[in-house]
Amino acid sequence: MNDLIANTKLAIELEKKGYDFYSQTAAKTNNPLAVSTLTSLAERELEHLNRIKEFYQNLSGEKKLPGDWLKGVVVSPTKEQLLKNILLKLKKSLKKKFETQADINAAYKIAEGLERDSYNLYNKIAKASHDKIAKKFFAALAQEENEHYSILEETLQYLNNPGDWFKKEERWIVEG
Repeated sequence: MNDLIANTKLAIELEKKGYDFYSQTAAKTNNPLAVSTLTSLAERELEHLNRIKEFYQNLSGEKKLPGDWLKGVVVSPTKEQLLKNILLKLKKSLKKKFETQADINAAYKIAEGLERDSYNLYNKIAKASHDKIAKKFFAALAQEENEHYSILEETLQYLNNPGDWFKKEERWIVEG
């Protein structure tokens, strides 16, 4: 149980760092797609943080979770829903100037590292846990962090090579 409490505290810190990074980086960039992506991920990290805090309060005896709490632990929204939200926000911010691609690439690489670290931690906790609720909760978080990583990869590919991205996503047939 002490390992689970320590791991949950670590998860809280990781989510705080992720939220801070995404929020601060989104505020510093002028690239509409990057702002939209990072803002959406910051919102998701904040939701993770709140759920992990609830779980921690239960572990520490501070607040008992309702019996159906685990029903609310699902990977949501899906990658497609997240991308849709990102694109909607993007439409609203297209008037902003683009900054250097190198800066955006560096921020995305840091973000991918955060998501990879979160995934690895949550996957490890889920596999090591004997508690059914902890196992399901951290497995769901790991799956969502994996989705976040995938979103970062896709948007970074779009930012660097939009033509290649469209070919891959739309499976265009090049006629000649």
